[in-house]
Amino acid sequence: MEPYWLCGKLVDYRGLLGEGCLRIAGGRIVELSKIPKPGEGVRDYIGKGVLVAPGFIDIHVHLRGLEQSYKETEETGGWAAARAGITLIVDMPNTVPRASTPDIVALKLADLSKAPVDHSLFAGIPESQDLEGVSRLPIAGYKIYPNDLLELRTSKVLREWRGLVVLHPELPESEMIIEEKVWSRGILRGCWMEAVSLEVVASVGPVSRIHVTHASCPATIVLAKKLGYSVDVAPHHLLYDYRDGDGCMYKVNPPIRGSGEKASLQQMLLNGVIDAVASDHAPHALWEKSDPLYCSPGIPWLEVWPWIIHRLVSARALSLGEFHRLVSRGPARILGLKDYGSLHPGARANLVVYNPNIRSRFEGPRHSMARHYPSIMQEVSGWPVEVIVGGVTVYYMDQPVHAKPGINPFTSRMLSRPA
Repeated sequence: MEPYWLCGKLVDYRGLLGEGCLRIAGGRIVELSKIPKPGEGVRDYIGKGVLVAPGFIDIHVHLRGLEQSYKETEETGGWAAARAGITLIVDMPNTVPRASTPDIVALKLADLSKAPVDHSLFAGIPESQDLEGVSRLPIAGYKIYPNDLLELRTSKVLREWRGLVVLHPELPESEMIIEEKVWSRGILRGCWMEAVSLEVVASVGPVSRIHVTHASCPATIVLAKKLGYSVDVAPHHLLYDYRDGDGCMYKVNPPIRGSGEKASLQQMLLNGVIDAVASDHAPHALWEKSDPLYCSPGIPWLEVWPWIIHRLVSARALSLGEFHRLVSRGPARILGLKDYGSLHPGARANLVVYNPNIRSRFEGPRHSMARHYPSIMQEVSGWPVEVIVGGVTVYYMDQPVHAKPGINPFTSRMLSRPA
């Protein structure tokens, strides 16, 4: 693709940077300038009421695939992400079969390459004590689930893996609880289970970098920070409490809690304590969300969540820079990707051009196979005009554009990693 200039009002985690132009070549931002230099194409958004920002990053999605492709596929989930302005997604390993062996991880990574956005995968804790086969693949790290805390091989990963480890902060006992009501699930799967799971991991004396995902309790975040761990929160724990809904539609792990926990999480977000927002996008078939007692937990979010969070910016509760830290720069830092989440020269040209002044209602997903979004008809603030991945337009004026697949940013890292 020929180099071109993208001009407009620039913004990233540092806040508004003013009007300027980005020169894009070879899939990267190679230069910033006040005005474009002659001889190359220009996409000019100056004076059109839009912002040019780094593409969003979602470090916790479930794209299913493999034997659960009836729920979601890497391609449908990738297009759902692109529509929302999310240009990098990291999938989770609780697939069928589980992505914890070299063969399944390699197969899952190959399927992820069909997505129109950049992508990677957190691998499950390997069944064998030998980490070498999985660790040599271009994964973003490993994921610890509650039941993994019972396994000796989890300690081996924590001690020997030098990369990122993501923790689902609950104890194995939480998986034994069968309860229908959202409010009572929050009591039975109490906040103490989250805190103790962090203590269990800390007791191993890990060498790995630890990230705590979808923390639902303020005390979990306080403890994570005390231990030197990064932490994200999910939209449903920020936006909902048990009074907002009940039954399968709002069943999620860790559970949705009370209004006090929700308010405290919101305050921590506004105070800059939290490192990122991640969706925990969890699609299921409609019939899997029908039995209140045994339905599958999870809420699908991928096609809309950044623009619900952006309401905090419109309400002047959250600064524009903080919003972009939470949805782009913060997740990039957690992943250890220096060339994502900013408008610095050398950064990957993953960009979202958006109108921050749009107010609308989310009418439902267009690409995601999950149809039971609780956020349908919820108010959104802002919406993308153009979504660019590696310098190539993927989405324009809320319509998909034919584009080449995204990349796995950890592939180049693997090529340089010593054996």
